[in-house]
Amino acid sequence: MVHPNRFLKAAAASVALLAILSGVAIAQGAASDKLRTGNTVTIAAGETVPNDLYAFAGTVQVDGTVDGDLVASGGLVEVTGTVTGDVLAAGGRVTINGTVGGDTRIAGGTMSVGGALKEDLVATGGQLTVTSSGTVGEDLIAGTGQLTIDGTVTGDVLARTGTYTKGGTVGGTEDVTITGRDSQPPQPGEPGAAPTATQQVIDAVRHFLVVVLVGALLIWFAPRAYASMKTALRERPLPSAGWGIVAIVGFVMLLIGVLIAMILLAIAFGVLGFSDLVGLDILGGIVAILGASLAFAVVAGYLADALVGVVLASLVMRGESPSRWRELAVLAVGAAVVVILSSLPIVGPWVKLVVILLGLGAVLLWIRGRRTPSVSVPGGLVQPPQAPQTPQLPQTPAS
Repeated sequence: MVHPNRFLKAAAASVALLAILSGVAIAQGAASDKLRTGNTVTIAAGETVPNDLYAFAGTVQVDGTVDGDLVASGGLVEVTGTVTGDVLAAGGRVTINGTVGGDTRIAGGTMSVGGALKEDLVATGGQLTVTSSGTVGEDLIAGTGQLTIDGTVTGDVLARTGTYTKGGTVGGTEDVTITGRDSQPPQPGEPGAAPTATQQVIDAVRHFLVVVLVGALLIWFAPRAYASMKTALRERPLPSAGWGIVAIVGFVMLLIGVLIAMILLAIAFGVLGFSDLVGLDILGGIVAILGASLAFAVVAGYLADALVGVVLASLVMRGESPSRWRELAVLAVGAAVVVILSSLPIVGPWVKLVVILLGLGAVLLWIRGRRTPSVSVPGGLVQPPQAPQTPQLPQTPAS
């Protein structure tokens, strides 16, 4: 178990290292002209930036040439010159009237493309317009409130938008989903439709089987952890619920921390010119987020049901000789009760919330107390150690 002080020291060291890297990045970026900030950042016509450019300002204006990638953010981002690499831009208004040699990824309230984009265009925001002079060399992928194509898209169009207007040409296929307020609700059996009673029963049965499977794996392969979590939940239900709230808050903070660290490190590595490390950093961050999310989903979605169910069932199904098969039977009965209660209308979501809090709290209590010694008993289960007995001294024979 990692000591909290060690964790805090490691976190402080990481923040200090990140601050140093960011300071070096900013200093070196200013020297190498990679990073530009201020109220207005302008690449004048005839000026060439011989490397990647990171521009953060109220207004970013690129009239010259960027021989590399462009990463820009501001209230107004306008590119009328040439970017030989990719463009990643976000702002209140984003306008691309120049030439982009790589992919273009933009986000903003109002987005306009009137230049020549050699590869894909990915856009999200309020309004996207490909003007009559605009060309997209490959595919267009968009999620907007309004989409207008008056220019040319060589590849496919994949979009989800409120309104769609096409006055230009699309060389590939068009897969555009209109999300108007007056759209008809999906019919039963269609994607997005409310599940029928039969579907709800089938989903409940599937959930029950997964809960039993997760609980059985825990009983067979981690009996000590199973017994500890069960004991903690049975003897300390209120603290378990409190620790469950702590677990949810901690999980959210963990995801935010990993995301912030990933973004800051990616910016620092990119400005320093360590492009290979940027990819590794993003990959590591995504893997960490997915791994933590998967573990949280398994515990909250299935393990919590198994633990609460087995505790509820054990209150009724009492026995003197614990065994794995008996515990599996108790688990099956308890899981069925929890799944049925969680599937009820109105009260079901509240029951599920309580189950999640209790289950998460039991897991945290087990983690906090897993250094406490335990004693195995027949059947593979575990009981807490008994108090040591005072040794008896040998009696001296009477003379």
